[in-house]
Amino acid sequence: MKHVRISGRRLTAAALTAALAVTGGTMATAPATAAPATGITQGDQQTSTVPFPRDADVVGAGPSGFLSKTRGATPEFRWTWYADGSSVVLPGATTAAAGGSDLVVTVDRSAPVAGRIVRVYDLSTPAATAPVPQEVNLEALGDGYFFEGLTGNTLLLGRYQEDGPAQQYTVTLDGTAPKPRWVAGSAGVDCYNGYEDWTDTGSVLYECHLEETGYRVKVLVDLASGSSRWYLQTEDQWARPGAVSATHVAWREARMSGSRSLHGIVVHRIGTPTELWIPSDDDLEDPIHLVGGWVASGQKAHIDSARGAGGSDATVRPFTVQSIETKEKAVLLTAFSSAVAGPGGTLLVRGGTPEQGEGLYRVSPRADGGRPDVELVASTGQSTVVTLTGSTTPKTLTGDQVARGVDFGWDLSRADSEVQLSLTHVRSRTTVDTRLSAPDPVDPGMPGRFTWHWDGKDLESAYGAGPARGGEYEWKLTARPDEGIGPELVSTGRFTVTRPAAPHDFDDDGTADLLVRDTGGVLWRFGTRPAAPAGSLTGTGASRVGGGWGIYDRLETVGNIAGTTAPDAVARDKDGVLWLYQGTGDRTKPLSVRTKIGAGWNAYDRLAGGSDLTGDGRPDLVATDRAGDLYLYKGTGSATAPFAARKKIGYGWGVYNQLTATGNLAGGPAGDLVARDKAGVLWLYLGKGDGTFAARTKVGAGWGAFTDLTAVGDADGDGRADLVASNGDETFYAGTGSWSAPFKRSVAVSLTQNTSYNTAF
Repeated sequence: MKHVRISGRRLTAAALTAALAVTGGTMATAPATAAPATGITQGDQQTSTVPFPRDADVVGAGPSGFLSKTRGATPEFRWTWYADGSSVVLPGATTAAAGGSDLVVTVDRSAPVAGRIVRVYDLSTPAATAPVPQEVNLEALGDGYFFEGLTGNTLLLGRYQEDGPAQQYTVTLDGTAPKPRWVAGSAGVDCYNGYEDWTDTGSVLYECHLEETGYRVKVLVDLASGSSRWYLQTEDQWARPGAVSATHVAWREARMSGSRSLHGIVVHRIGTPTELWIPSDDDLEDPIHLVGGWVASGQKAHIDSARGAGGSDATVRPFTVQSIETKEKAVLLTAFSSAVAGPGGTLLVRGGTPEQGEGLYRVSPRADGGRPDVELVASTGQSTVVTLTGSTTPKTLTGDQVARGVDFGWDLSRADSEVQLSLTHVRSRTTVDTRLSAPDPVDPGMPGRFTWHWDGKDLESAYGAGPARGGEYEWKLTARPDEGIGPELVSTGRFTVTRPAAPHDFDDDGTADLLVRDTGGVLWRFGTRPAAPAGSLTGTGASRVGGGWGIYDRLETVGNIAGTTAPDAVARDKDGVLWLYQGTGDRTKPLSVRTKIGAGWNAYDRLAGGSDLTGDGRPDLVATDRAGDLYLYKGTGSATAPFAARKKIGYGWGVYNQLTATGNLAGGPAGDLVARDKAGVLWLYLGKGDGTFAARTKVGAGWGAFTDLTAVGDADGDGRADLVASNGDETFYAGTGSWSAPFKRSVAVSLTQNTSYNTAF
């Protein structure tokens, strides 16, 4: 390692003595820069009266307070006192250190000072005014000294030898004239600066390189006596940072076992030759620390990282301790970003926990050797884990609201999160996923609102073409912190889309469906939607209902006659038995298993259902027998007995070969009926609401070309009943609401995708 040679003006011994006589707290004072804190609240609980700067790490700590350093190109060094939370900024520093005492050393490495001046502060006592440092020129100690760190009241200095290896020195800050003392490195031994990963302020661990052999050794120096102990590293080229406590020394190392590289931690109890190997899968660059007889480690990270720094699959390793003796492991913090030695063998760690949030934690060894104690001593007020703090999500939605689109919103405790949303239609289990955009700009670690606009389209339709189906929906919000700190947040909720029953809406999406039986006896459901507002129709896809429908000679949609919200169908077999198929509203199974209505229905040659002819709000059924008499079967709303006893309401209906109950087609008081005679002329019968009809009116001729006329309700969304005429292809007749001209001009449509069928209803 190369070091910068330092030159400049030297101070006299008297000046140095005055400058370093800081342990008595006799320095002059200047105004402090921050007032005492009033309290930090985490959630509903006040966790600490001491604030920790949100965008900072800890770089030093003593009995009375701690030193923090903000991130960025121009860091701010701030000392905060535990007693009242007041703080002071130490100006003009590019490097600062505090090593287990209340002494702080700062260095300005910028020109023209270029690191020659060391400023020493005594920050042991909170005050309205802060100490003014005494300035020391390191070259007054001799040529080539440079600052490396502080442990307790001992300055750690390096000294670059011209054309030779670096050597290590210490200066004790005890009020006497400073006297650099050599502690490590010599001819042929190049010692690097002492590691900061220690909790014993009475010793320092150096890494040294033996130039003659190429070996590397760890050199442990006892600062009181100056004695040292050397530890040879097995694989010097892979050795990594180490740590020292009052009882142990440790470092990361990689060792070869055959062709495999094994990662682990080498541990020695100080004063004994025995080596202990602790396997570890952690990255060799991850720092380690010692707290008594426990090894502490983790992956450095913080929740204020740049967005996406962790990557979508990143998972930060938590701050964990492991007993050297028993191998017991325990997670102390969800993550950490920095750690320094404190007094009494403690470790001060900047990190967070799910319970207490982000801040500064003191990790203390226990006298009985048990798991170290953890205490929050300063808080940033931030939540470590992502939590849902609020939301604007509906509980119920009408079909009209869904058609207009719906806005959802979720408030998260942290904006720096990757958020995925899943929306599931519960009945069909159809799911769509989307990634939500974060607030712009992202303020890492701070609350953020994530929003989503649902266009109200069907989750199953191609390209979301059709309206969303009715029923229950579940949303699932998954938020993963960008830096991987803490677990994913998973939050769920449900809402219901409700619509009034529609006579031909078999899948509860608010649009009309057409049922057809193909030539093989298979029943299909074909969905539709308006091609344009109040315009024609377009198909939205098919679903297979089931086979075996060739046993029926009459199939009819009858509206909701059985008391549910979905339309029902009736089917007459060739023995004259009429069967009820209740609607389910489920697209994959729109009709339930059949139930028997009754026998003897082969007396009728025409059936038509779906219009409320009696004005009681329930659809009814009409039938014509072979004598041409018309009978009314009033709907009851009961699935076990859906029709009341028949009532004759007309005669002479034998002239018709097609009856269709259209619902309220022409704006009258009740449901209507259209009938086609054998000459192909279509006639309209307006219902009076008492089970009878007004005199017929002619709709028009030329309807004999169609095999089926199906009343599909309001299919084009204009509020009026419509008609689909079928003959292997489909023709759409939009309703006008006028009895004198009930249909607009016909439009050819393709709804059944060239399916060969013999019945449409």
